[in-house]
Amino acid sequence: MSKKENYLLIKFIEIRFADPISAVILTNNYVVTGTMMGRINLYDISEEKQTVLSELNSENIADISYNEKEKIFYVAIGDEEIKQFSTEDLSNSLNQSINIYDSDIQHSKYCDDAYILLSSESLFRIQLPHINEETLKIITLDTQYEIKYFNNEKEVKKNEIRYKIKKTLPITSYTVPFDFDGQKFLWVEFLSSTQRNICVADIPLLESQKPYKFDLNIKFGHISQAKILPNNRVFIVHSLKKCEIRALDDKFTLLEHFDHIGEEVLAVDIYFKEGKNTNGNNNKIFNKNKLNLKDQNNEINEIKNENKVQQISTKRIMETSENVNKNRKNEENKNSDSLNINQNMKEIINIQDISIITLDIDGNVNLFDIKGERTLFNLYELSTIPKDHKDKRFFSMGYAYYIKSNLTYFCISCDHGCYIINDNNYN
Repeated sequence: MSKKENYLLIKFIEIRFADPISAVILTNNYVVTGTMMGRINLYDISEEKQTVLSELNSENIADISYNEKEKIFYVAIGDEEIKQFSTEDLSNSLNQSINIYDSDIQHSKYCDDAYILLSSESLFRIQLPHINEETLKIITLDTQYEIKYFNNEKEVKKNEIRYKIKKTLPITSYTVPFDFDGQKFLWVEFLSSTQRNICVADIPLLESQKPYKFDLNIKFGHISQAKILPNNRVFIVHSLKKCEIRALDDKFTLLEHFDHIGEEVLAVDIYFKEGKNTNGNNNKIFNKNKLNLKDQNNEINEIKNENKVQQISTKRIMETSENVNKNRKNEENKNSDSLNINQNMKEIINIQDISIITLDIDGNVNLFDIKGERTLFNLYELSTIPKDHKDKRFFSMGYAYYIKSNLTYFCISCDHGCYIINDNNYN
């Protein structure tokens, strides 16, 4: 068997006419996709069973997350509601949902400028500023999805005062959100035709903190992909195929770079090896129903102490955790306006624990890890994918495309639907 035939198509999830995939998630056993017209589809890999969880919704599927501990998928329907699906009993979870707004009138007032991002444990709803407003309103964040609590403006104000949490971020009206990992938010703000900033903020952001911002000049090139990495780092793709890992320091230091093998990069996924903590951030996310007054004071004091911890600036991504520990006393982030992203030294994530998967417009699926970049397979060369799909091309409609991987399975969205591909080496 040739190398390219090691990768086999095990399932194709077809989409309806003019209803492209807008969100996809891959777990160890499930693939869940959502579309622009609101279809939610679940595929059980081990059972080889496909289930349409919801056929029609009022809005597009904005994001999907999975809580491994609770065995629950959370699906964001636009900015309107969150549907919950339990993998242990899908038949009884179809009607379980959480309304984000108290009324249709409230929804109509805010929906044009609202956006939702999900992580495995928290929801982040942002309200884009209206004309002449210079702040991004953070409306909702809660680890238990208790959204009603945050719809009450009095409770929101009380919560902000109690924990000294910022409700707004000082940015422009022209903002592109890129990533949210449950603890950090990554976005690019446009200031003019020639000036823009790449920004990262802890969520929730304390009043004593400022977001990290770095000015990207016009020579930098358009950013098409951006992902948060642990330990003060980000992965970005700019100028179509220039891939870089950079430090969140005062110089936005280039740590690693490579020109993607192939043409324009359409989608990126970051995979961390099992057993590693992917969040290098110790800031707390509060749930008012789980904290009594004594606990609240302890949490506040703990955060104040954490904010005094020196911030680690990664000199080289190839460094081992031993070297980082040895040099950490001499390393500081010189950007006084940057975000305090606190690090637990026992949880440093090294390059050998990170795999970056990229998908390009020519159908190449590439892997970047400690060995460098290499092409795993090309969609046009897989015999298990129908020829008529290849003849029509995979990425000719200009949709937003997605790739998800755990290095055993690959989920790839295209103009025809979603391919689930298995690496036969693992069988």
